[in-house]
Amino acid sequence: MKQFHNIFIQFRIQSKIALCRPFITDNLPSGLRIIILLLVLSMSVPVYAQGYLHRSGRYIYDGSGKEVILRGIGTGNWMLQEGYMMQTSEVAGSQHEFRAKLEAIIGEEKTAAFYEEWLTSHFGRADVDSMKSWGFNSVRVAMHYIWFTPPVGEEPVAGEITWTEKGFALIDSLLDWCGDNEMYLILDLHGAPGGQGKDSNISDYDPSKPSLWESQANKDKTIALWKKLAERYCNEPWIGGYDLINETNWTFPEGNNSKLRELMVNITKAIREVDKNHLIFIEGNGFANDFSGLTPPWDSNMAYSFHKYWNYNTTESINFALNLRNSYNIPIWLGETGENSNVWFTSLIELCEKNRIGWSWWPVKKPGINNPLSVSVNESYTRLVNYWKGQASNPGADAAFEAVMQFARNHRIENCEFRKDVVDAMIRQPHTVETIPFSRVQAGEPVFAVNYDLGRNGFAYFDNDTADFHGSTGEFINWNQGWSYRNDGVDIEKCTDIPISNGYNVGWTGDQEWMEYTISIDSTAAYTFNIRSASGSGGSRILLKLDGTPITPVISLPATGGWQKWQTTIFKSVILPRGNQKIRFVFEKGGSNLNYFSFTDPMSSQTVPFNLIFTESAADGNSILLTFNKPVTSHQEEILPGDFTVTCDNIPVRVTSVGNGGDTGQTLVLHLSETLYYGGVIRLSYLGNDIQSAGQPVESIANVAVINRLPVRFTLPGRIQSEDFAVNNGLASEKCSDTGGGWDMGYASPGDYLDYRVYVPEAGKYIFSFRVATIRAASQLIIMAGEDNSFTSLDTLNITSTGGWQTWKTLSTELHLPKGRYMLRMFVKSGEFNTNWFQADYGTSVKSNLRPPALVCYPNPAKSFTVLKMPDDGTGNEEITVFNGIGQPVKKFWSEREEEVVIDTSGLPGGIYFVEVRNPALIYPLIRLIIP
Repeated sequence: MKQFHNIFIQFRIQSKIALCRPFITDNLPSGLRIIILLLVLSMSVPVYAQGYLHRSGRYIYDGSGKEVILRGIGTGNWMLQEGYMMQTSEVAGSQHEFRAKLEAIIGEEKTAAFYEEWLTSHFGRADVDSMKSWGFNSVRVAMHYIWFTPPVGEEPVAGEITWTEKGFALIDSLLDWCGDNEMYLILDLHGAPGGQGKDSNISDYDPSKPSLWESQANKDKTIALWKKLAERYCNEPWIGGYDLINETNWTFPEGNNSKLRELMVNITKAIREVDKNHLIFIEGNGFANDFSGLTPPWDSNMAYSFHKYWNYNTTESINFALNLRNSYNIPIWLGETGENSNVWFTSLIELCEKNRIGWSWWPVKKPGINNPLSVSVNESYTRLVNYWKGQASNPGADAAFEAVMQFARNHRIENCEFRKDVVDAMIRQPHTVETIPFSRVQAGEPVFAVNYDLGRNGFAYFDNDTADFHGSTGEFINWNQGWSYRNDGVDIEKCTDIPISNGYNVGWTGDQEWMEYTISIDSTAAYTFNIRSASGSGGSRILLKLDGTPITPVISLPATGGWQKWQTTIFKSVILPRGNQKIRFVFEKGGSNLNYFSFTDPMSSQTVPFNLIFTESAADGNSILLTFNKPVTSHQEEILPGDFTVTCDNIPVRVTSVGNGGDTGQTLVLHLSETLYYGGVIRLSYLGNDIQSAGQPVESIANVAVINRLPVRFTLPGRIQSEDFAVNNGLASEKCSDTGGGWDMGYASPGDYLDYRVYVPEAGKYIFSFRVATIRAASQLIIMAGEDNSFTSLDTLNITSTGGWQTWKTLSTELHLPKGRYMLRMFVKSGEFNTNWFQADYGTSVKSNLRPPALVCYPNPAKSFTVLKMPDDGTGNEEITVFNGIGQPVKKFWSEREEEVVIDTSGLPGGIYFVEVRNPALIYPLIRLIIP
């Protein structure tokens, strides 16, 4: 082998010199000729020294024995066009369908010219150079066999195999670009002769012709193509491997994958006749992930390749692949994935690399936001596609030809829009939670809302919907509702505001969502804070934070009468320190679009009054945090606890001590004698004069509303949806087909549990009803109550088969609940089952103490609606009134003999409300309703 290596090195050197001979002429000085030869030699030996990518045990290594984690990206639509990337899914999902439609309108000659332009423009050296600069180390090229050999039905002589140089020339060039960048090239047969799957979009399968699996000629051509490729590239060290057949999706008459294995083995044998150097990747059936019948491995230098889309990024989601690796001592490679959000990208790559698995994303470019390069779609091409859909007139051959040629040119890298957020999510973010600026901005300049920092959800921004998991849940989630500008969870749309705009705004804002921005402040000063917003609903409430500390009070942004009707809100005297500051823009309550904000008109902070600007309870309810606009310079012992008055629902709560709440010195912590509770209205006053900043006394603090930050707690009796847990240990949510739809919690196994925060105002017997589904004959659920690590068992529910995982039944039991605020734990003792909701109703012992009976609303707290369960002893003509916290009626209507009444709460501001139900005979106890 060593002798072979030496011969190969000599061959490579001689080949390089031969390539340079036209330039090394006798007219050149001898010294210059020697320099050129030395440069050629220096380029030759290190390239081979890298060796071949190969398998050693469970992992992949290079020729020097260094483990390699492939970080790759696929060429996508270049050599095989897919309808969704061509914008033609509805009319031409496959390449042959697209080509037929194109030939019908512009003719064969112009169609051929289009494909020449397409192959030239779509992918080139600059693309590979860019991939390298971004941090990728490999390229997976999706090949269509048609560029290498004609279909079997078009062979000049039946049964013979002829070759087309075009495909080989494309791969030759691509390999040169990869080699120059020291990147591995993995050859992927994306479209095999005849097509390998019923999904024709992927493999260009034509149902009117024999598939790969229905034609021996197609199989022979596939084997011959791989042998030809292997023979051509057998000694190329930057060939990373051969991905034999992409995403087979075929049901074989044998009922197993024996025919797939047979062809894979035959391809492997043909490759090994000419190439014993390169790694071979084997994909399973079922879009790559069904490896039944494809084990054990049949070659000493192969790996299994799996694909992953749209499901949860958990170890469980890749266990089938990890088991392959561990069982057969063979590498695994995530050969294709993508088409999701940045959050999903980051978490999957983190999962892969933690498990020493390489990956390849799909694809590098197409129209849209979730690829490194975004391709624009020209209007003329859209009109052509609409013509094919029957929605526009025939544009004519010349206009249609120019339309597709422009669309091809749009794919040139210089015409694409670089999505740096996508690359950052794939290359940097899997390894850090650090945030970095998306753009550089200084105080005085507009800070465009869409230019929040680069980083993970929860660090650079926070959004409630961040990825699509429909493979796990059955429901598609659009993580960016506007599908514009960036691929994060933040919702972005085109903006029509003038005169200041970068063309996009943040929209669909939700409660407690936020974005963070790095802003350069040239001097410590008090600035005017200008916010440009629009709202077609009730406006929103926002605040700013710096290093986690509020620097403004909660500011109301107005309803403007439309989502693109913009107004500027001005708030003065926001003190900002000098330096590069990370400023967090928080939506306390969502409901406004945001174009930009700015800090202008700096003035000395010494001229600004010393104010309390923000108050909130701690999440545990044991303290209150007070934030001021300037540092508190008074000594803590000078600030007396007795000078503070705190009430919760008008009940006094004593302040026991005062402490410092942070590094900035702007926060005081009031420690309380009693624990506050969720939903309580908290008020604060200060009667002393000892809180000062550099001798400046604080302005008056009288009956200030304190934001209640205690987490949601459900009042029982009532119904709780299973997915509204406080703690989830082991279960997963999924789409539910039970009455009312929504979600259920499933995949329960022994030891798993769900915790729910509850408030039980009256101790006694309660009837608990559980909505469950299972195919298991016997399962058990233990209902427990407690806090922290101390829980007491209340009862055990025995669950028998309901007939299916989505066949739902209600099971009931009676148990005693203690009075108070605590956690209810639903602990899985044995078996497996799904749970949709559970409900607590008064039992006899509780009812006996309440006359007339108390009524129940659920959910409570209620974000957009609540369901009022009507009284059994009612007249069927009850008057229902909703009062706000100060006793003003905000809704009034009559029931019409319904068992349940839905109350729309979507237009009500957050706070405490009371629901009254009355008829001529009775007035029922008020129901306390919380709207977050």
